[in-house]
Amino acid sequence: MGRTNMKTSIKAAIIGFGRMGGFFLEEMQKSKRWEVAYICDTNPRARALAKKLSPGSQVIDNEQAIFEDESVEVVGLFALADSRKRQIEKAIRAKKHVISEKPIADTIDREWEVVRIAENSSSLTTVNLYLRNSWYHHAIKNFIAQGEIGELAIIRVCHLTPGLAPGEGHEYEGPSFHDCGMHYVDIARWYAGCEFKTWNAQALRMWNYKDPWWLQCQGTFENGIVFDITQGHVYGQLAKDQTHNSYIDMIGTKGIARMTHDFKTAVVELHGINETIRQEWPFGGKNIDRLCKLFADSIEAGRAHPDLPSLRDAAIASEYAWKFLENAGSNDLPAIGDLHTLKQIWERRRRLTNGYGLSQRF
Repeated sequence: MGRTNMKTSIKAAIIGFGRMGGFFLEEMQKSKRWEVAYICDTNPRARALAKKLSPGSQVIDNEQAIFEDESVEVVGLFALADSRKRQIEKAIRAKKHVISEKPIADTIDREWEVVRIAENSSSLTTVNLYLRNSWYHHAIKNFIAQGEIGELAIIRVCHLTPGLAPGEGHEYEGPSFHDCGMHYVDIARWYAGCEFKTWNAQALRMWNYKDPWWLQCQGTFENGIVFDITQGHVYGQLAKDQTHNSYIDMIGTKGIARMTHDFKTAVVELHGINETIRQEWPFGGKNIDRLCKLFADSIEAGRAHPDLPSLRDAAIASEYAWKFLENAGSNDLPAIGDLHTLKQIWERRRRLTNGYGLSQRF
């Protein structure tokens, strides 16, 4: 069932007011469809910032009030992954809808338990697999669906940035290829339209850190499409002027479609049998505006919009990211660099005010 009064805004609560919680607040405040009734965080500096940015919200340090307030329809979960299973369970028991960050729990077993609970409830749920909401991936997928590149044969994805350094607080989310790389595992699967079949991965323990921070995996999908995913937050961490290398390259039997971006502008180049198209539009960041719109549409319609990423999608992407990491661990896993360099990186990132994947500062 949809909402009985669609003229009123959707009352929401944010749990976890770090970087992502702040992004969701910003987008919900821009829209007349949302009212952020609560913001919850255990960090007093985060609460102080929340009061400043959203004076109309109740800013609290105990999440229980949110689950007990029957007027709250949607709970956004943006704390660390070790809290999400418990919070998703509480939200569903309280008959609330859920927007979750990824991964949806801190272990794959708990993730699949969350999927089971959500799929056996009447609550609407989604997860922030933001690439699915990007204009550029939809443009490429639509071009492929028109037959312009023939049969899709090869999916190449690369995302290399300085980004989050090892040991900066996301341990529950896993190494770089799980925390960030699962987005690229998911988008490759989204393009292929079926499940992974084979894989072989190579990783590197940059700076002699305990976990690999760069990984490349090649393999196949069940329909024969080949994939190649490269991801790592190792790209010029101490370079004078930081840069990155991010692209997707879709190779068909007759043509190609590709995208590059600079985090400000995305450029899509489509080379088909009938058309050659170049599109250049704002990158769109995390595309949270579109996720919030699709979720609001879903609540008002009483059913999930087909473009919304599901908790099952998140669990599958998480599971395969872990499998690729496990496979890389069974191969040669070299370590290059030393912890002294990593300490230099930490010190530099503490001073940066404009960089890649900087943590929230209060």
